[in-house]
Amino acid sequence: MSQSLERISRALDPIYRELALESMDDTNRRIHTLADGLLIFEGTETWRLVYERLLRSPGLYQYRSVAWIQSAAYWQDEPGRKSMAVNFELQDSGLVTIERIAIIADELWPPGDVWPAETLRQWIQEQHTRGIKISFVRASVIIAEPELLSDIGIYGSRAVGTQELDEQARTIRFRLLFDFNSVAAAEDRWNRLAVYSESFASYLDRYEIGR
Repeated sequence: MSQSLERISRALDPIYRELALESMDDTNRRIHTLADGLLIFEGTETWRLVYERLLRSPGLYQYRSVAWIQSAAYWQDEPGRKSMAVNFELQDSGLVTIERIAIIADELWPPGDVWPAETLRQWIQEQHTRGIKISFVRASVIIAEPELLSDIGIYGSRAVGTQELDEQARTIRFRLLFDFNSVAAAEDRWNRLAVYSESFASYLDRYEIGR
């Protein structure tokens, strides 16, 4: 980096130097962001690879996920299915304990319906069957606490990730923050959300599939 900066400093063209300095300002901002423990990844496949690498990292024993589901296509694409396969593998191995709370938009789980949209119900049930501790809640139930409406992952005490999705439930951006205070704040949000949600296991005790 120092050698490249030296080469830039020797350039004579004033426009090149001006544009180079502007680019360097942007690079400097990104380096400051990295120094603060924040990494930002663009695109679904890029996110999936980072997600899997973090879940498989040594010393990670617990993963808590909040899925804010606004589309029936949530995690139904190829990267999403691959990520779920990693969840199942790690849960089966006993290496990582996985818990998930699904916040489901009311249009996908109308108040008068016992079960959410079929694809989501199957997605939730499969996780329950594979040993993942999963709970769910309608979005309208937590309308008084809108800050709980987010799509996050808590990776032990190491990091917290926030996922931004488009209308087709594809990942636009994945923000990963390695900061203990941020993890503690995310755990607090998880505990508050857990008060509103119900485990799929207890729900099954009250309702039959298909009703």
